[in-house]
Amino acid sequence: MIAQTDDPIRDVAEQVADSLSHRGYAFVEDDKVEPLAATLRAFLQAAGIPLNVAGEAEPVGSAAI
Repeated sequence: MIAQTDDPIRDVAEQVADSLSHRGYAFVEDDKVEPLAATLRAFLQAAGIPLNVAGEAEPVGSAAI
């Protein structure tokens, strides 16, 4: 079971790592989960995909008005 953290992207990265392992595709070591989370954050920011942070959808990296 995956322990939830305060960082939803980190939780998703753990789920992705587990999924890759369960499928026999790749084993992601624990010390590589945070870099995977950083990659997911970078993708969301580059793609301009809004995140629901603290209840408000806002593009990643955008300045709050």
